[in-house]
Amino acid sequence: MDRFQDEARRTGTRLELRGADAVVGRWDRARLEQVVTNLVSNALKYGSATPVEVSVRSSGLLALLEVTDHGIGIAPENLERIFGEFERAVSVRKYGGFGLGLYIVRQLVEALGGAVDVESTPGKGATFRVVLPLAGPELQPTPPSATGLH
Repeated sequence: MDRFQDEARRTGTRLELRGADAVVGRWDRARLEQVVTNLVSNALKYGSATPVEVSVRSSGLLALLEVTDHGIGIAPENLERIFGEFERAVSVRKYGGFGLGLYIVRQLVEALGGAVDVESTPGKGATFRVVLPLAGPELQPTPPSATGLH
C-alpha cells in the first residue's frame, strides 16, 4: 500500500487498507504482488478521486482480497469482457492503457489456484474480488468461486 501513496495523493484519493489479521498463504509473492498492483492501479485510475478500499481476510481454507473504488463503474455488458486480452470498457484516449491489466490479473489468479470476479454499478464504482486457496495452487482440486467468500 505504501507504494501507491504518492499516486493517491496526486489524484486526491484516500487509500484504505482493511483487515483485522494477517492472511498467510502459500503463493508466489511476485505474482500476488502483480495482482494487487494491477487492481489498485486500476482503482486509482478509474476511481475519480474517490476513496479506494483494499480488504484482506480469510475464512476456512480461503483468502479473500477485495479492491473497491467509487468511481465511473463498469457497464453490465462489459463485466466479463474486461478480463479478455486487449479488452477495455472505456476510451483509450481518456484513460490510456493497453487493456492487459485485468487479463493479467485473471491469468495470475488462476495460476495461483484462485478465481477473480467483479461487481459494478456504472457511476458508483466497482469491487474486484480475488479468492485464493491458503494452501496454494497445488493442493486445490477445483478452483474456488470468487463469490464463495462474502
